[in-house]
Amino acid sequence: MTHLSGFSAGAIAEQLDGELVGCADAFVCGFAGLEDASPQDLVFIASARWAGKWSKSKSRVALVSRGVDVPEHDPTTRALVIVDDAEVSLMVLLEIAAAELRPALHPGISEHAMIDPSAAIGSDVLIGDGAIISADATIGDAARIHSGATIGHRAVVGENAELHANAVLGDDCLLGDHSILHAGAIVGAEGFGFRPDPETGLPRRIPHLGHVEIGDDVEIGAASCVDRGKFGATTIGDGTKIDNLVQIAHNVRIGRGVIIVAQVGLAGSVVIEDGVILGAQVGVAEHVTIGAGARVAATSGVIRDIPAGADYAGTPARPARETLREVAALRKLPALIASVRSRG
Repeated sequence: MTHLSGFSAGAIAEQLDGELVGCADAFVCGFAGLEDASPQDLVFIASARWAGKWSKSKSRVALVSRGVDVPEHDPTTRALVIVDDAEVSLMVLLEIAAAELRPALHPGISEHAMIDPSAAIGSDVLIGDGAIISADATIGDAARIHSGATIGHRAVVGENAELHANAVLGDDCLLGDHSILHAGAIVGAEGFGFRPDPETGLPRRIPHLGHVEIGDDVEIGAASCVDRGKFGATTIGDGTKIDNLVQIAHNVRIGRGVIIVAQVGLAGSVVIEDGVILGAQVGVAEHVTIGAGARVAATSGVIRDIPAGADYAGTPARPARETLREVAALRKLPALIASVRSRG
């Protein structure tokens, strides 16, 4: 449960330009799910699937998507705020609550930070304890570099960009304006490239001399890794959002507005075009291209190119409908085998 100073149902309806059905004075000071809510928690009902749970919920105020019928609502003691999309409206209120609950970050440079004299530091910057800013790095205005974060040689951090605790932006790498590296994210690590040494037969490292270019408004989750190019750049386009524990190998090219969920692994030189969605634990083999707007289901293994706009699933990944038909057929196989044996 998340607490804040609170809203009345009437104030919520006014804030969201919603339609109030019920008690305008019903007051909430937190958020919760329907089944876990207290009388002081706001809940949301985005579909008919959840509407039937309202009568048993302890909450007094719910956001409801327009067109969803909520049975057994008592408007004398409880309130529904009807909005176009309950999930979007909840997001708006959560943003308001976050601004209230999280401590304000004031610009300032810690005396315990290590900043090379050749680094260019913009105005209104926050640099926390133990942060490292290397030679010839550039830090844009209003950037926030939290405790223990490291900025490599000649690296560039854009305006209003943020590196959380212990994040790393490696040598020569670029983080665009308003982009975020969450705690422990590593951008610009050496790519995983080895070839057998002709003399010893043991793996011999291939130097990676490239860099990483991250666009504006990109978010990279905690403990995710983006490797530098062998030569040239590994690139991530504007507005792309990457979850925790994602591995992006050398010379990968990711377009704009891509969604990559946790534990995805992209091998070297993969191309992910604009608007692609990759579910959790998807693996993509090297040099594969996934076309714009395609969607790949969680845990799929992609070994061949996927056309734009397609839905794929399974390992090896195939058109999702084909994969689902095969799964359905496999479920019938034990009964079919038993039937054949009984006839024999």
